[in-house]
Amino acid sequence: MRSALSRLAPLVSLGFVVAPGCQSAKPPEPRGSQPRADLQPVQLDYVDSDAFDLLFETSLRNGPPVVVVQTDYSKPEWGARLNAWIAAWNLGRGGTARARGQIPGTPTVVVDGDSIREFRLLVDGLMGRVEESARTGTRWWEERHMRERRVALLRPYNLRFHLDPGGRIQLVLFHEAHAAKYEGTVRALFDPAGSEALEWAPGYSCSRSKQRAASATGAE
Repeated sequence: MRSALSRLAPLVSLGFVVAPGCQSAKPPEPRGSQPRADLQPVQLDYVDSDAFDLLFETSLRNGPPVVVVQTDYSKPEWGARLNAWIAAWNLGRGGTARARGQIPGTPTVVVDGDSIREFRLLVDGLMGRVEESARTGTRWWEERHMRERRVALLRPYNLRFHLDPGGRIQLVLFHEAHAAKYEGTVRALFDPAGSEALEWAPGYSCSRSKQRAASATGAE
């Protein structure tokens, strides 16, 4: 386990809140540049191993404002381990979390385009089966104290499923204590396409980057 953790350690990048001080002026933004993120995330690469579980839990204990889990998947087909974490997040909301603005039984679209519509439907389907996947395919889910501890660590966060410019899914967890900086941070770090109103809400949402959206439109 120690050697596995040492291999994963470089995958973590701890971020800090950037607060401009009274004594120094903030340097001007270059024209046409992306806005700077108010918060920098803890970044984890998803690996199907016990070491990932330990690293994820250890990172959450520090209560970081933003946690990003980078997967190599273009569809939510990563299996029971990551599903267990998503199920634990959902359990913190009574197991009934819904996508923001979603009407029960009627999937809605966060941003325009057929590919994001399909992605949203896939995520909605995933949310309906994550607990069963966790229960049947993950050992730690049946350990009550461990499950409750991880549920508690995830409870302050909302969840965004985001398609990065390469079409890989990122799980973005954002702490409610930093809700005032949600919009600026999400726009700066992930540059989501569409006209979604970016206000912090306790449910989950789906998005994709503008760069990917533009590429998909050009391909069509």
